[in-house]
Amino acid sequence: MPGTQSERKAPILIGGTMDEEGETILFYSVNETFVCWNIDDCPVPVDTDLGSIVDNFEHALHQMGFEGRMSINVDCKKLNSNEEALFKAGRIFYLPYTTQDYRNFGTRPTLDMTFYMLSVLRETAPILANLAVVVKPNIDPGSELHRVLHCLKSRGHNVLIVELPPDEECLFSVDSLLKNSRFLGGGKPRAKKELTPEEMRRPYDSEEEEEEDGSYDVSDLSNQKMLDFSERIKHVKGPRTVIFWDAIDCPFPLCFSSPDDIYEKIKSALLKKGTNDNITIWAYVDERSWRDKCLGNKTWDSRIYFLPAGDRRVRMLNDMFLQSRDAPLHHCPGLLILVSNHFSGDPFYMELFEDMQHKNYHPFLITPREHSNISESPDEWPQSLFNRPRKSSQGPLPKKPKLEAA
Repeated sequence: MPGTQSERKAPILIGGTMDEEGETILFYSVNETFVCWNIDDCPVPVDTDLGSIVDNFEHALHQMGFEGRMSINVDCKKLNSNEEALFKAGRIFYLPYTTQDYRNFGTRPTLDMTFYMLSVLRETAPILANLAVVVKPNIDPGSELHRVLHCLKSRGHNVLIVELPPDEECLFSVDSLLKNSRFLGGGKPRAKKELTPEEMRRPYDSEEEEEEDGSYDVSDLSNQKMLDFSERIKHVKGPRTVIFWDAIDCPFPLCFSSPDDIYEKIKSALLKKGTNDNITIWAYVDERSWRDKCLGNKTWDSRIYFLPAGDRRVRMLNDMFLQSRDAPLHHCPGLLILVSNHFSGDPFYMELFEDMQHKNYHPFLITPREHSNISESPDEWPQSLFNRPRKSSQGPLPKKPKLEAA
């Protein structure tokens, strides 16, 4: 049976540390391993049977100490006939198939593989599944892939990098997979041959048990830390409102001199609508113009956090998913407000945004371009944003919910 909080243990790492590149690490895990592979970015070699690669992955992972179930999960715009046959036979899984829009209509997928990685790893929760990802050499440290991999590692997942060699064709043989695979942070895993009785009794790595409604009493913690999802987010207990604000699509008025001013104006507008006062805001900004002002160290008191936008639609969806994973709600209702021009009109992004209601977060979408012709003074801002009809179908902005008994 999966381990409880009292049984939680670290992965078995012997003979090195995760930070020593090239060190051999004796490793053992019976948790399921998801191999994620974007075959548009990292194509299957010409004249190579993908079915044999699936077998080679399974053999190589076992030699590295990954003893649990293994699945190959591929992402691409369209499967070829061989890949389609393997998918229908259950040898590989096509990641866009997780969405209703693809299953029902076969719509050309638009999601980034980083979201699928976050999604599939939740299938075995609270057991911490392993992730292996096929990548090109030298991942850009500023990329969303690099960020998400480190987010997953910080939450307890074993992350294996299968890095394609730069100057030679990777044949995806067992030997080449062993040669080109390493843990994120360094170290080449190899199977541990003998286990102690204690290791055999508690085989699974699992997440820490969550408090009721996935919320925490963090009132005694410092508010000077920039919560950027690089590690698990913790919230104050009780009903909550979380806001993901695209500050490029919907800039904050220049007349507000500090982040505290911006936060208080947004909070005041929401309180007039009857929402709860436990509000956290993540604002996605142009790094070039905000670098010196708000990115980096947090010097203000309110719960507003400024993050570099990057590919902001991809990052905002990933961060919404991480937030709902870190602080799931079961009995205590929440409100999730998204301010962005880039979700409306895309069926995949809208499906996943509206799916937040199944995590007990009432989703509310504000599309700034529909507000561009409305004049509003700084004293009134941002009241008109919250007065406008919303895009999804669950009704108007909800009033302050009552906390139900657990």
